[in-house]
Amino acid sequence: MKTLVFVIFIIAIVSLMVWRMRKSRAAEALARRQDLERRKRQEKEALTPEIDMIWPVIIRPVTGDQPSGVEEPSMAAIEYTPPERAAS
Repeated sequence: MKTLVFVIFIIAIVSLMVWRMRKSRAAEALARRQDLERRKRQEKEALTPEIDMIWPVIIRPVTGDQPSGVEEPSMAAIEYTPPERAAS
């Protein structure tokens, strides 16, 4: 009888240890996932500008004929240099 109680006690202790190990591993994995998500979010925020951009608008003349040798400007011809962001 004493042996049976001792075996049940040992099994309970071992199962408690296994449960705690699994719980700590799950907490570590959750922390790693949250850290990865935070890093991805920070990288994405670093790529997006803080200010709303106002793009230039090209207005063609309403009246008059354009000379045949003059090209219309395109959006590809306009260069945009973003302002430097302050380091966070």
